[in-house]
Amino acid sequence: MPDRNRRRFLLRTALAVLGAALLLPIRPSAAQTAQSRGLDTGALDLTLMGTITSAIAIEVTGSIDQNGGQVTTVTGTGTQGVVDFGTYDLPGPLANGEKHRVNSNPKGNYLVATLQVTTWFSGGGSMTAAVDIQRANPCGGPPDVSCAGSGSLFYAKMVPRKPNQKASWPKWKSYPETNPGVFVMPLSTYVPGAGNLDNLMGNGDAMDHQVAVWIPDSLPPGPFSTVVTYTATRL
Repeated sequence: MPDRNRRRFLLRTALAVLGAALLLPIRPSAAQTAQSRGLDTGALDLTLMGTITSAIAIEVTGSIDQNGGQVTTVTGTGTQGVVDFGTYDLPGPLANGEKHRVNSNPKGNYLVATLQVTTWFSGGGSMTAAVDIQRANPCGGPPDVSCAGSGSLFYAKMVPRKPNQKASWPKWKSYPETNPGVFVMPLSTYVPGAGNLDNLMGNGDAMDHQVAVWIPDSLPPGPFSTVVTYTATRL
């Protein structure tokens, strides 16, 4: 059976993500002992037994958008983190993350967090894992972001736009974004294990990625909050 440690991250006023280690409890070694006594020779068989524990930890931190050099900051503790974009419709850049304006129909804004996920292993067992991301909760109404149409919650990886080109982040200039590295966030019913973020993460491996919320101009004013879950599955 695959060994899974799930990490859930709360996003308020924007999406958020952060991870922390959750180590398996160490069980004490077990030993079987016996005693034998004889007139001239004493002998016994001693069987040594034990359990080697292993753990997988996943960590998500803020990173830097290599297009514009904008930093995303993740706050929080333990297994919950927050990326707070602040009030996104004010002039100028966001307080956290970045904003990309779409002026073609449908008009709106992408709020984008650039993040880094890292995997750590200890103990025995495989030192590789598949890492997945998905919605934590079933689709619902406000304050969550919509699942209707082409969706309002996305994740992205750096990929070449054309063969032999350097990998780059999406431009986030149209809805839906057509960059081949952009994907609709899987629903909460998605079964992790395939590694939609990365299907072969080693010990200490880190991967930058982006999580984006689409805010159409037609959306009524008010706060929003959505939650994504990262899962590392030992291979």
